[in-house]
Amino acid sequence: MATQAARVDPATVPDVQDGPAPEAFRGAMGLFPTGIAVITVGQGADTEAMTASSVTSISLDPMLVLVSVNAVGRLVPAIDGAGGFGVNVLAQDQRELSRRFATRDRPSGLAAQRLLGPAAVGHGGHLLLPDALVSLQCTTEHRYPGGDHVLYLGLVRALRVTDPDRPPLVYHRGAYTSLSA
Repeated sequence: MATQAARVDPATVPDVQDGPAPEAFRGAMGLFPTGIAVITVGQGADTEAMTASSVTSISLDPMLVLVSVNAVGRLVPAIDGAGGFGVNVLAQDQRELSRRFATRDRPSGLAAQRLLGPAAVGHGGHLLLPDALVSLQCTTEHRYPGGDHVLYLGLVRALRVTDPDRPPLVYHRGAYTSLSA
């Protein structure tokens, strides 16, 4: 049996003619739980890495993933120069790694590679974390402007899944949380 959508009284809807305030939008989107990944580009002295919650699978044929990156951050020129990136989906026990690469003053180069640990280098030349739940090696298929971010559509060239029973790292309402059974 189909359910009908509840009717909304237009008089109770706030006026959004000028759009919501950025703080209200951030708070509202914080209600949407997301997984956490570390995006990697390069290796050795050229290593760049960033924590991201804006990672989305887009298509199975071809296999595409979307990553959103701050337009003025260090990762944009790194991805543009490398022509691709790695996506490492983190597990619940990897909070500290997520925190370290979520800051503006996060390390780069050899310091970043040391913090990421004994990572493997994928065919695209990007670090893949051996303890990540999932690692993807992507080449940039498309690049789009997205306000204060750049959206990268990556063609998945390789993937590895470690332990599918390990719980993922989840972010909700501005904090790390866990999935409940």
